[in-house]
Amino acid sequence: MSQAPENAINIHLALRWSDQDLLGHVNNAKIMTLVEEARVRTVMQLQQDNQWSGPLDMVLRTSQTEFLRPVMYTGDVEVNVWISRIGNTSFVMQHELVQDDAVCATVEAVVVMFDNAKQAPMTIPEHIRSALEAVSS
Repeated sequence: MSQAPENAINIHLALRWSDQDLLGHVNNAKIMTLVEEARVRTVMQLQQDNQWSGPLDMVLRTSQTEFLRPVMYTGDVEVNVWISRIGNTSFVMQHELVQDDAVCATVEAVVVMFDNAKQAPMTIPEHIRSALEAVSS
């Protein structure tokens, strides 16, 4: 059963033939690629919805995955994405990868705002913090 809050962003992703392994399961490494795509699309949607422009200087710090059941090539997947914590320079994104109404994998990712010129974490700008709060649980 889904643990996603009502304000989670839902991203629909089509699977590709090359995503599967010999057993017809989507390969675990491909699951991470699907989650990455959902994370990027979520940030782009937040950017569009909140009408901010400019670079999205963010880096992935850590990622923890729990595989609950196989994802099969036979159908597309939905990824529910929401924010569970917002700090000074980082935030935690939760991901649920769902197929056929069942949660197949969960991913918790720590994303850090990053100053590329200084090669160091930076404070989350207020306009980005406000957008993150809109999908926060």
